[in-house]
Amino acid sequence: MDGLQRIPLDPRVSAPVYHIASTPSTNSLAVELIADQATPTPHMTTVVATEQTAGRGRLTRTWTSAPGKGLTATTVLSLPTSLALASSGWLIHACALAVRDAVDARLAPLGRTTHTKWPNDVCVDGTRKICGILGEVAPASSPFVNTFVIGYGVNVAMADDERPTPGATALSLEGDQEASASPRGTALALLADILVGLDRRITGLINADGDPIASGLAHEATTRCATIGSRIGVADPTDPTGAPQLEGTATALSPIGTLVVLLDDGTTTDVSAGDVTPIANGKHRA
Repeated sequence: MDGLQRIPLDPRVSAPVYHIASTPSTNSLAVELIADQATPTPHMTTVVATEQTAGRGRLTRTWTSAPGKGLTATTVLSLPTSLALASSGWLIHACALAVRDAVDARLAPLGRTTHTKWPNDVCVDGTRKICGILGEVAPASSPFVNTFVIGYGVNVAMADDERPTPGATALSLEGDQEASASPRGTALALLADILVGLDRRITGLINADGDPIASGLAHEATTRCATIGSRIGVADPTDPTGAPQLEGTATALSPIGTLVVLLDDGTTTDVSAGDVTPIANGKHRA
């Protein structure tokens, strides 16, 4: 494929890592590579782009980032068909935890805390979004596997006036001087740490026959999720007003990774999709 180059990354990473200068979407490119018999795409193959011109977020939203100032990557995950498809709901959690660990290793010494936010974000100090994740089902490369592509974008370096949204942040904005001085080097170092953490968690899930409790993934995801224990509002993502359709306290993750919410009438409901925002002092906080 034109412009695609396999790059060395880190001795800890054995699966192929491909770099491309510019692509509309790393997720779409990864799907194309899976279908391209000439390009090896085993489990944990990763595509990383310097620039993504039409990045997608959850629910067909766009994901924007300045060229060369972030980590924009997609990893191919191939799970045995013997695993229950319900296990796939935990892939986003596994990726979010891997990103959280990589970011936290850089920001914890600066006094920051990093958590995941259900369903697909990583945030600094509970509110500032530094990473978004998008998982999609891909055509299987073999009848023996179910294949998924997991895309993630981490904000590495940006000026204050480059924030795509008021609630966004970047490593540089949180005081990471190396991220400011060397965005590309920082992005590749982050990628190596993310891939090591993601591979470890996915391997654990596979070895536990897809059981997130036995693998420890459910406990870790619950512990690291800032949403759990918070009073939240859940809005229909298609509602332009963003008004919550239900309010309650997020209490747990379900066996398939959805959010369990305790409503004010004492009943619980599982939330599989929606925009989740905290509610403080009885008021919805965007």
